[in-house]
Amino acid sequence: MALRQCDSAHCSGADAQLNEICKQEGWPVGHPVLTRDAQGACVCTCSCLAFGTPVEDGGGQPKAIEAYVVGDEVMTAGADLAWTASPVVYSGGTDGPSRQKFAVLVRYAETVLVVTSDHLFLLADEGSPLKRADRLAVGDRLVGRDGAPVAVTGVHIGDFIAGFHHIAATSKEPVGEDLTGHLLNTNGVVSADYTVQLYARTADVAGFSGSAHDRLPVVGSPEYVERYGGDCLAAPDLPATFDGSVAVRTAPVDVPGETVAAGTFVPAEATRIQVPPHACAFLPPDVARARQSAPKRAFNDPLAREWTESLISQHRPFYPEVTYSLDWASNEVNAYAWVENGVRRVDIKGGLVRDLALELEGISLVLAHELSHHYGGPPTFPGGLSCEGQADFFGVRNVMRRVWFGEAYVNTAVAAIAQMAAFFGVADSPTAPGGNAGCNHPEGACRVATYYAALDLRGKPGCAG
Repeated sequence: MALRQCDSAHCSGADAQLNEICKQEGWPVGHPVLTRDAQGACVCTCSCLAFGTPVEDGGGQPKAIEAYVVGDEVMTAGADLAWTASPVVYSGGTDGPSRQKFAVLVRYAETVLVVTSDHLFLLADEGSPLKRADRLAVGDRLVGRDGAPVAVTGVHIGDFIAGFHHIAATSKEPVGEDLTGHLLNTNGVVSADYTVQLYARTADVAGFSGSAHDRLPVVGSPEYVERYGGDCLAAPDLPATFDGSVAVRTAPVDVPGETVAAGTFVPAEATRIQVPPHACAFLPPDVARARQSAPKRAFNDPLAREWTESLISQHRPFYPEVTYSLDWASNEVNAYAWVENGVRRVDIKGGLVRDLALELEGISLVLAHELSHHYGGPPTFPGGLSCEGQADFFGVRNVMRRVWFGEAYVNTAVAAIAQMAAFFGVADSPTAPGGNAGCNHPEGACRVATYYAALDLRGKPGCAG
């Protein structure tokens, strides 16, 4: 299920169809769209600027990014910042506001710019002319239209309620090392057009090295927070002198069920879910702590988040009484089930979803386990939720069998069990060990054997309680 980014030429050629699909399905910019190139299955996405971003037109006047159409003139430059009017050769984006995930809000010079994670900015520092938005940090220096350095005073990651748009200038062909015709004046700072964005995904462009960027911490990740602090997860503190030419409001709290107005930036920490102490956890504390240091996907990895949100949507019609949440901003490796004020809750933490050992199938098993705490029956904890071994057994035997149709159930379950064996660091074997965990978490080998027993319609192993 792990998929690579498609070849840049393929994504470029498919861009019109890609954006048409996203518009019709209501998918936001950055949503991974499955397709194929010459090497097989892969993913295309797009990246761009938020609606309302002023981009200097061919006459030297600011014009909202979404107002550009093919044939318009836009002011462009190369690394030498010699500005000239050039034709717009591509213009596309969303039809209107939607929730754009992993948007990066950059503060500078008493204003802000909101972009998708892989938007490229020109830097004033020699040796690294382009830098992705999701690697920016306070202290970096952007470049103003006149070449003067512009200090970054804040970098924040979250969701942005807005439309997003991108344009390509001059040509769709691979760009030269000097970037001539492909740099734009975006709200007072210089950034790359869509052509550069596209080719930079799979190849080095004008000094931009994707492999070097991969070694930099992603905004919001534990490594980034350790190096630069946790302000990147919070709402930006906009000064009284804030330049409102880019319409941005911030939401300190994201209330489920409430409509968030267009132009609102929802910081990552606003989506955090507080789990009560009595909740049933997928992992015991010692195992959860041990998995904390296991390899993880990037904080802004789109596939892992889409897998989980799609799985929640898939399970909700079968178990509509449950309130589901994905606490993406959390680095905790766990998932929980509990009842609060009569409401059944299931919460999945971002650290678990980002664990490299798990893919869609493994996350599906985790979700089935947590639902089984609510519906798996006895034996139960004193509060009425099913014990851990019973949740393992009922999750694969009943929940997954109900949600996945036909052979998809067997294929999904087999893949999920293999991923769980890797996750627990045990053999992928149906042989159950001895012992009896009672109502507590069985050891990893027992859990894998329990999954196989449920799949094969055998009785629950004694080790599972």
